[in-house]
Amino acid sequence: MDWKKHLPTLNAWLERRRVARLNQLPKHLQPVSIRPILLQLVLNTAIIVTFSILMLNKDEYVSNAGPAMGLVICLLFLFYTVPSSYRLHRRHKGVRGQRLAKLNIWLAGIAFLFLPISIAVFLE
Repeated sequence: MDWKKHLPTLNAWLERRRVARLNQLPKHLQPVSIRPILLQLVLNTAIIVTFSILMLNKDEYVSNAGPAMGLVICLLFLFYTVPSSYRLHRRHKGVRGQRLAKLNIWLAGIAFLFLPISIAVFLE
């Protein structure tokens, strides 16, 4: 019956979690996460792809309501991504994720430039 004391228990797991929580650094000293940058990269790429698809398929739309709704939704996402990409770029200056933040700012700028281009395509 010696093997029973080596089995994991809920109390031992909770104790390990408590000790790990006590050994964490304060929040202002913890390394900055790159997950928000990755999320923004995906969002900016999706905006660019959406603008491109809307421009390429402009002849297939019967009315202007369908593309206009897509443009407005992308514009709302751009209002979120452009300022927050700049904020993330400033937060990751000189630390892990700096190159991803710079790529994110470039993609946000390209996505922002796609908006007037796609509007011009639909107005012609």
